[in-house]
Parts: sequence; structure tokens; C-alpha cells
Amino acid sequence: MTSVKIKDLHSSEYEHPLDRIGLEALRKIPLFPKVLELCTVPQNSITRLELFGSNLKVSERQMPSLYKLMKEACETLEVEEPLFYLSSAPQLNAYTACPDKPIVCIYSYLLDILTDDEIRFVIGHELSHIKSQHIVYQALGTILGENLLSAVLSTVPGLSTFSQPAIYALNYAYFEWYRAAEYSCDRGGYLACQNFTASCTALMKLAGSSQRYVNELNLEEFIEQSRNFESVSSQGLGLVQKIILSNGRSHPWSVSRVHELVKFNDSGEYTNILERKAPRKELPSASDETANTTSTADKAKDAAKGLVSGFSKGFGKLSGKSEKE
Repeated sequence: MTSVKIKDLHSSEYEHPLDRIGLEALRKIPLFPKVLELCTVPQNSITRLELFGSNLKVSERQMPSLYKLMKEACETLEVEEPLFYLSSAPQLNAYTACPDKPIVCIYSYLLDILTDDEIRFVIGHELSHIKSQHIVYQALGTILGENLLSAVLSTVPGLSTFSQPAIYALNYAYFEWYRAAEYSCDRGGYLACQNFTASCTALMKLAGSSQRYVNELNLEEFIEQSRNFESVSSQGLGLVQKIILSNGRSHPWSVSRVHELVKFNDSGEYTNILERKAPRKELPSASDETANTTSTADKAKDAAKGLVSGFSKGFGKLSGKSEKE
């Protein structure tokens, strides 16, 4: 299959509204991306060496058929080719690392269970993390996960009392954004492979699959499962349980991912982007889109904002500043 190259594609054209809100907020913080990048330089170096020494580097001369899928996806999404590695780990997984010199690593088990178009989707998903600069901000997750932020804040006089609520609020908001970023990258994966069915079946196989029963998978049943899940988890006790269970999750629920991709396709957004019917300058802002949304993610985001607001007021009183300031 030959994909249509999307000229002058900008990530904001397909990013999920909540992802764009998070990215806009993060980008407004002076020097924040640079500080995060510098903080992770040592880890990036270690990751590069580990991948270089332990995995197979894919290139024009090493697994050229797989390399071709990467090259085509890069051309379609207008992303500079990253270093590309194949891991022998027996998992259905792929990841992107090192914002300074991006690397995409795919696990070999994926290649055994996915079709070429499904692999294109996975590659496009990972390239979208690079295009949106997610990997810069995902470094924050490393800092939170290793409790480095807690250690730093606890050394600042007067902040020890407030550090844990602040970290909790930041952690909550961070993972809300992280999950929304995955929705964006699923959209990018779809744009890369340009096959809706393959994009959805790739997500279905990532949710749960087996080589033995791969021919018995039913996409319509999986999409119906996603509708039922959204219905059960969008109100009342189901909503509360979903928010609690989502806390700390880096990825959205598997069925939610296919549900969001179906919405992206059915809304006409995908076709508009592919056929260049919606120039970037005409795209609605993230804030405009979100103002009309009543999704679970919005409600969770509001809860996180409340926590951050509470911390800000407490810190303002501690520092002797009025709330107006």
C-alpha cells in the first residue's frame, strides 16, 4: 500500500484536544522543556548505549522491508528518521526515547502478530510522539516516578508541608495529559498507515491476542465492547471507579483508545486532514474544542485543576502574597 504524503502536516492538526491543552500549558513555562531535556541527558546516553549494545539496528541493509515501513511513515508524517531498533523481548510493545536524538524501538513479537499496515500504525504512533515533542515532557514522568521532585521540594524551607499535595496534583494532571497524548499518537498512526481497519485491529491485538487465535478476532465485537465500556464508565459509580483506577496509568484503557479513534474517523477529521480540507489556520483552538466537551477526561482534568488551585492558594498564604498577586 502506498500512503498519501501529507504536505506541511503539523501535529496540532490531529492532536487530541486535551493533549493540546497540556502541551500549550507546558510550552508556556519559560525554559521548562530545556530544563527537562538537560535533566535527562545522562539517562538518554545510557538508553542509547543499551539499545546499541543489546538490540538489532534496523537500516536499509538490515531488515530492509521493515526499514521501508519506517521510511514511508516518516515521509507521510514529515518526521526526520529516528534511529530504529528491534528488541527480542517477548512482549507486544514499542516505545520512543531520547528527545535529543530520538530512537524508536519495536519488540519482535509485534512483527509476528501484526500485518504490514498494522505495523505502519504502530510506527506512526511512535513517530507522533516525536512530532508532538511528547518525549521531552514525558521526562517529567521519570522525575515523578523516581520521587526526585519530592526530594527536591522537601529541601526547600517552608515547602515540606505542601510538597506532597503539590506532587499528587502534578502527578494526577501529568498522567491525564499522558493518556491524552496516546490518543493523539493513535491518530498519527492512523494517518501514517491510512487504513482504518488496520489501525483498529492493531489496537485490538495490543489489548489481547494470540497467534493461535489471531484469525478468530472480531473487530466489530471489540468496537461494541468499547461502546459498552464508555456507557458504563461515563456516569455514577462507574465514572468514580474509572477515575480511581486511571490514577497513575500511563496509557488509556485499550477499549477507550479504539473508541476515540472511531470518533476521530467518523467525525470527518481524518478525511479533512488527509485531503487538506482544514488548513491549520482554520483549526479551532484547544480551548474552544474543550469548552464544548463533557467527557470523562474533562471531568478528571477539572479535579486535577482544583488540586493545583488549592495548592497555589496555600503556597500564596505561606509566602505572604495575596491571592490577587
